[in-house]
Amino acid sequence: MFAVIALAAVSCKNDIEIKEVSSPSQFVAPVIGKCSNVIVNATNSDTESVIFTWKAADFGQPLQIQYSVYLQSGSESTLLGTSFSNSFSITKGDLNGAVINGLGVLPNETATMKAYVSASMNGTDQFDPINSELSNSFTVTTFMAALKWYHLCGEFNSWTIGEAPIFWETSGGTNQYTCMVDFTISGGNGDATRSYFKVTAEQNWSADNWGYNFLTPSWDCPEQADSNLSMPLDEGNIFQVTVNTSVMTIDKRNIGKYIGLIGDFNSWGGDAIFTYNSLESAWLTEPLELAAGQGIKIRANGGWDLNWGTTGVASAAVSGGFELATGADNISVPESGTYIVKLHANRTPFVLELVKQ
Repeated sequence: MFAVIALAAVSCKNDIEIKEVSSPSQFVAPVIGKCSNVIVNATNSDTESVIFTWKAADFGQPLQIQYSVYLQSGSESTLLGTSFSNSFSITKGDLNGAVINGLGVLPNETATMKAYVSASMNGTDQFDPINSELSNSFTVTTFMAALKWYHLCGEFNSWTIGEAPIFWETSGGTNQYTCMVDFTISGGNGDATRSYFKVTAEQNWSADNWGYNFLTPSWDCPEQADSNLSMPLDEGNIFQVTVNTSVMTIDKRNIGKYIGLIGDFNSWGGDAIFTYNSLESAWLTEPLELAAGQGIKIRANGGWDLNWGTTGVASAAVSGGFELATGADNISVPESGTYIVKLHANRTPFVLELVKQ
């Protein structure tokens, strides 16, 4: 009986037909179709789409193929998105953001570019993707879209969604959003090693919200049932967060332990420390006595490796504010008085506001 079973098992094993893909030299690349010129404006950005089509790739066997669609302009290229079919649709608004953010094209500018498609076997990285030839040249005319915004909510604000701080798009139509936040856990839990949070569309949980299941982080986040993102507090507590909704990624930049104000008022030493106020989505000092003409700057961690000064441009977004840039000149206090100094690090560029008391 055992002998018969063993023989049957061997026979079944030998009868299995093992299918293999062709050798890479025989792979057939996808062939992208003709692309037409695109004009994006306020009327069509959300209501019209651009569709890219192509002839299928061939790896020698029927299998699931993932296609990635790219735009290329000069030496720059950017990913538009992926598809498991032979077409990909993107709204003109999202295309506008990808061209501005990924290719460096300015708003209200016409740029010439080409597209291509990359094909890969889904579920394995054993073989390199194969790319189509570049498409015909076509133009995309961008436009300056109105600024959009998202919110952050997490342990740093006790998960109070109704007070989730706002952060703004870097420029209209870029689909890129950035802010600098203190992720210290509310309540002072010094034993915690990670601070958990999510990105939300609105200040309520019924609207869209995203963790690592929808936004791909550039750093390791431990898996959780609710897919919360998290910041490693052993690196510091202040991080600059950048969300790119064109490719659904989130990146972090470690700023450090504290942000301080320094200048003539304190003889350029002993920083006045900013406290992050999540309710105001801003960083605030205690009231300070400042004299007209005194120079001030903002810096991180009591050093000069990372500091912000004035660009000489008044902020259009914050009345009376100064646009900031890293390493720029001292900010001159306009008139003597008692001020709370407010840093708006939830918009691009950062803005300093002197709030007279």
